[in-house]
Amino acid sequence: MKLQAMARQLALPLVALAADGAAVELSAQFKMDHEQSEQKPLTYEYPLYGISLTAPVFAVTGPLISITDPPHARKTCRNQPQYGTHTASLGGGHLVNQSLVDLYHLPGSGLVIRDVENVDKQDDGAARRVFHVNAFNATVETESISSPSTIRPGFEGSFAYLFVMGQL
Repeated sequence: MKLQAMARQLALPLVALAADGAAVELSAQFKMDHEQSEQKPLTYEYPLYGISLTAPVFAVTGPLISITDPPHARKTCRNQPQYGTHTASLGGGHLVNQSLVDLYHLPGSGLVIRDVENVDKQDDGAARRVFHVNAFNATVETESISSPSTIRPGFEGSFAYLFVMGQL
């Protein structure tokens, strides 16, 4: 709230507040998300999936969106196949922990064994390697410089996951 007050004094727009998921930071985000909006709040509703998002809008500083900081989001995405979502269906492919193990075995992926076996969930380096362009490029193959790249058979899910989550 002090940061919001200082930004107001400086007429400095705040775009987002980031947190890494620690309990105290989540509490601060929750408090800010439920702060009384000075103007009509931003809302997004998708009832079919039960999604309802609201963000307060302040007169001087504008809307304020709470987000997870990018390095933490990358770690969460990397950990999902190993600890959370054990199977993800992605179009014509799927992603499971074995998908990351298979990616490790591809030449040039840049992954190391500790990225896929006996993993440390808080390893920022592993998260960077999984979503690095080298890992993504390993999921495709090119026959020649003049021919288009194709997704390696069996890596359709990994390709989709790295493409979507890597863009985030």
